[in-house]
Formats: sequence, C-alpha cells, structure tokens
Amino acid sequence: MSEQTSFYAFVSNAADGDIAVFRVECATGAIAPVARHPAGEAVMPMALSADGKALYAATRGVQRSIVTYSLDQGTGRLTHAGTTPIEASLAYLSLTPSDTWLLGASYGENSLSLYRAGRKIELRQVVEGFVHAHAVIASADGRFAYVTSLGSDAVFCFSITGHADDDARIEFVQKVQVEAGFGPRHLRFSPDQRTLYVSSEFRATIAVFTRDVETGQLAAQSVSPRAPALAHLQDGRVRSAQTDAATLASHVWSADFQITPDGRYLYIAERTSSRLVAYRVTRERSLHYTGYTDTEMQPRGFAIDPSGRYLVACGEKSAHVSVYAIDADSGALAAVSRCEGGLGANWIEIAGQTPREAP
Repeated sequence: MSEQTSFYAFVSNAADGDIAVFRVECATGAIAPVARHPAGEAVMPMALSADGKALYAATRGVQRSIVTYSLDQGTGRLTHAGTTPIEASLAYLSLTPSDTWLLGASYGENSLSLYRAGRKIELRQVVEGFVHAHAVIASADGRFAYVTSLGSDAVFCFSITGHADDDARIEFVQKVQVEAGFGPRHLRFSPDQRTLYVSSEFRATIAVFTRDVETGQLAAQSVSPRAPALAHLQDGRVRSAQTDAATLASHVWSADFQITPDGRYLYIAERTSSRLVAYRVTRERSLHYTGYTDTEMQPRGFAIDPSGRYLVACGEKSAHVSVYAIDADSGALAAVSRCEGGLGANWIEIAGQTPREAP
C-alpha cells in the first residue's frame, strides 16, 4: 500500500524563459517552489508524457524549438535531454497516449505538425490550411486527433494511422463548424471519451459535441450559457498590436479550460476579468453555470491534479501561483495557498503524485 503525499506542478514562464517547479502537499494544498530550469525565449506550451517520465516544452522566440526533459517523479527534478530547432511557432503541444508522437498547433503558420517524440524531435508531417490553429489533442486510444481553427470557427477531426511504428500519418476525417464569432480555442474529452468540449476564446462559453468513439466523428449537442460573471464584457475578437486599450479592457478573452477527472465540473479562464468560471455537467451532458472565482491577473493556464482535489493557476501578469481546493459536492473553489512564481506564466502541467509507502 502507498499513500499519496504530494504532486509537482510545472509552470512555463515566457518572460523569464524558464520552467518553474512547485511541490503541492496533498493533505493541505500548501505550495512551495522547488527549482527553476532554463528553457528558452518565450517558452509556452508544454506536454507531459503519460508515463510521467518526460516533459516537452515549445519555445516561440527567434529560435523556435522543442525542449525535452527527463523527469524524476520522486523529486520533481527536470534534467535537460535535448533541444531541437523547429520551424513552427507552436501555440499548443500534446502527446499521443503512447508517448511516441507529439502534435503541435501553430496559430501563426496556420498548421498542424506531427513529430516523433524523444531526446531529438523528428518532424514527420505538416498539414496546412487551418486559420489560426490553436489546439490539438489526441483521443485516449490514439486513433484520432482534434484541432481547433479559431479563425474559421471550425473543429477538425483527423485519424492517426500507423502510430505504432515510424510511418504515422494524420488523415482528414471531418470538419464541423461552430457559430460564427465563437472563436474555438481549446478542447477536452469527457472521461468516457464520448463527449468533446470546445472552448470559445471570444465568449468564454463551451460547445458540447457528442463523439462516436469508433469513427471519431462529432455531432453538435449544445453550447453552455454565457456566464453572468462576464455580463459586463462584450464578445471578443482577434487581437493585434493595433487594438486599443479600451477595446482590450471591454472584451472577453478566455484561455485555458479544464475538466475534473470525474467529469463533473468544467472551469474556463477569462483573462480580461482575471476569473475562473465554473460549469457543472448535467446528466444530459449539457453545462450549467455555477459561479466564478477571482484568480491571478490575466490567467492563461491552469491545471487540475490527478485526484481532482486541487486546481493550480497562474497569470501572465502575476508573479504568483495559487492553489485552490475543489469542493467535491459543488465544484466551488477555495484558495488554500499561494507562492511566488515567474514572469509571463502561461502554462501548467501536473505530474502524478509522489507515493509514500505506508508502514
């Protein structure tokens, strides 16, 4: 028998160009810094391997790259294993369940990339034609990948073939449209993989799709209500360096969203208001708004620990990282600890909890 005592949270700091490691105690939710590891200019998206032994991070500076680290699950220590220059500026990075293949979505290059994972990253395929591709995730069986095209208000489904060997390819299956102006950003599966949730960057709502696990195809089911907590904001739009400050301060600008391991609650980060908005999943798999929590300034990334007890959040304009306890009955968040972090914090990955042998 082993007792879970803690877990490690990894935060990429774009402005500092490093990855910060934090230890969170399971009994109390107390967070403490452990180490900082250099990564590269504008390090942003990360992907943690399913076995918890490797962490990948993409840098988006002048020299774009994917940095590979080996991870000691007992100490949270990262060891640099390799840095591979790449062509694309990746807004999102994820792994197939086998940990063999990396998928990358490039907002600026409007493309989806397939890489072989490892110490040295190998590019295998690039698919172009996605207007502002923002996220890509693979199904639990490794057979399908789903990509958001924020600029064309569409979600794409691809099959992944030959993924067990060196001939993996991604092939088009389906394109589904969301409402014009939705701005699809991130994606999450329900625990049983029969539902795909897609977040809206411009409304902070979530579209619900039923999913055929055999064919991978999607069918639109519903869209969550607009949160009353964001009623003071207008629908967002694609931003540029020329967008004036008044517009930026009055428009929805959502980012990451996460689902609890039991599939009961969804949370979405809204950066203009610096809030985490919560939804409950109903029996019909629609979403019911339950409330919001003020969090770190301009929250881009956050994560939920494997037990579903804690949520860890950071902010692009905050130098701190916060931990919230998740109420099992209501999904409400309660702040339990906070500590100093880095600058430009934007992405969080959480490693499996550290076991301790019971006497």
